[in-house]
Amino acid sequence: MPGVREQYANKFYGSVTETAANTLTFKEIPTNVDVFSKIAWVLHRLEWFVAQTDLDKIAGANDEIRMALCSTDKLTTLALNDAGLIDLCTASSIMVTLASWQFFNKPFIRDFSTMPGGGLIIAPRPLYIAAQGNSLASAITAEVRGYFTAQELKADEYLELVDFYRIVR
Repeated sequence: MPGVREQYANKFYGSVTETAANTLTFKEIPTNVDVFSKIAWVLHRLEWFVAQTDLDKIAGANDEIRMALCSTDKLTTLALNDAGLIDLCTASSIMVTLASWQFFNKPFIRDFSTMPGGGLIIAPRPLYIAAQGNSLASAITAEVRGYFTAQELKADEYLELVDFYRIVR
């Protein structure tokens, strides 16, 4: 029944390891949603995880770890102006003093629940996790756990959603 929305959140998980240091790498997240089903996901929250050993690779001002949720694996950069980029989370360093530490709160949390409609609406297939280090000595691994509710859309609403994220290329 079109327009019906779930009451409770579901979750998904994705993980990707760079193929080589500082190389933009994608991995599809299994969503078990048929691309023709007209099901949309309302993302409420993303939790980004990076192992401490990978965070320790951030040693200089230009070093960073970039993690993204994307609707395509055809991106050549993680640019905010690309419609295929759903979310981008970056971890970098801040030099306080040589003898002090900067603490990271893990996971890195992205909360969309205060947005109109209770979250960010996306087409769940295809869905990719991406990772890219910048100026790091070796490859990194990024993980994401997401919370969503599913909503069935009318055909024209779903086509508009797909067009927004430019899934059909």
